[in-house]
Amino acid sequence: MPLTSLEIPRSTCRLFGTVKALSTVQRSAILVHGPKGCVYHINYIMGMRGDRPGSLYTTSLDEQDVIFGAEGKLVAAIEELDRRLSPDLIFVLSCCATSIIGEDVESACRAARARARILGFESGGFEGDHHTAYGETLARLAGELAGPAGEVLPGSVNLVGMLRAGPDLRELKRVLALAGITVTGVLSAGAGLGELEGLGRASLNIVVCEPAGRAAAELLEERFGTPFIVEDFPIGARGARAFLAHVTAALGIPPDPGILDGEPGGGEAPGGPGRPLRVAVIGGPTRAVPMVRFLRDRGLSPVLVAVDFDAGTREKLEGLGVEGLEILIEPSQEEILSRLQALRVDLLVGGMLERPLAALLGIPHLDMMHGSQRTACFAGEQELAGILARIRPACDPSPGREGRPRDPCP
Repeated sequence: MPLTSLEIPRSTCRLFGTVKALSTVQRSAILVHGPKGCVYHINYIMGMRGDRPGSLYTTSLDEQDVIFGAEGKLVAAIEELDRRLSPDLIFVLSCCATSIIGEDVESACRAARARARILGFESGGFEGDHHTAYGETLARLAGELAGPAGEVLPGSVNLVGMLRAGPDLRELKRVLALAGITVTGVLSAGAGLGELEGLGRASLNIVVCEPAGRAAAELLEERFGTPFIVEDFPIGARGARAFLAHVTAALGIPPDPGILDGEPGGGEAPGGPGRPLRVAVIGGPTRAVPMVRFLRDRGLSPVLVAVDFDAGTREKLEGLGVEGLEILIEPSQEEILSRLQALRVDLLVGGMLERPLAALLGIPHLDMMHGSQRTACFAGEQELAGILARIRPACDPSPGREGRPRDPCP
């Protein structure tokens, strides 16, 4: 239990997690049954994070609706969405207000007359965090939409727990294709209804984010007998080589070292003649652990890692053997700021919530969390190496913005 009733939250609610997990599904519409403020702020946050939310609508409940109920309004909204957009899928979500007053979202979904497939989600914000909602939502999609497996496609995989449809996903598909491996489906980034219905046809499921994808992979294994492996997200060239080796072994594909000829590898650590960069990594464990490994492999100096929730993360980080690495699990915002100042960090790798901290400390910020920066595999290696090469440890002998002296120039 926290020692205080005050908190600067570092995670958001179940509703946001559900929306995020559904937001890039193709030809879909998301309808939040609740006041318009919930949808406005989610759209605003996702836009700032660099995501491209799908069609996100609201029933815009007012005081009268909350007092007397508005299931009829919800049914009408579902039917209007179906007429206006002709989507393949309509996702209907509750929020705090409608969960409290007991609105029956599932009943409204059954009552609505629509061509689209309709799925209802109980997603009251106070009922859980965003990261638990990822796993619940992906498992629900797999359970409701994946159809009879039919013929299993040799050398094919699903990427499970992948929520961003962007450059990292394209790079993962490219690297797998080098070994002749086809990505049959993604759960859920950029997937359409047909892709989700065909999840059972893959030879292997690759869980690239365990908190988001394990439950869905277990369900697909139970239903279709599809084996799965849990893999660290492959940041950089070494991560890509390990990832591809594990996947080919799981598929029984003979190793072919030549397939990676010509792909970029590691390089010299940045930092010039002085000390190496002192780096802090802050975010979800799926990205934080492989990012620390990537920095270690490049000879950099990760001095602090803070993760939003624990998923066996401390043990994984300690196993990397990074000397002097301080590990914070579910820290407060105040604790993070205090340790950043005390450790005199040169570079902050995190997400949008860390950008103001970097600005306050006068240090560079690299966003690894929200798809604005490519990190995966060989293309990620090139881009990250270029960014790191342009950053040097601060050596200004004058006090920093927080009044802390910098190291003298070498």
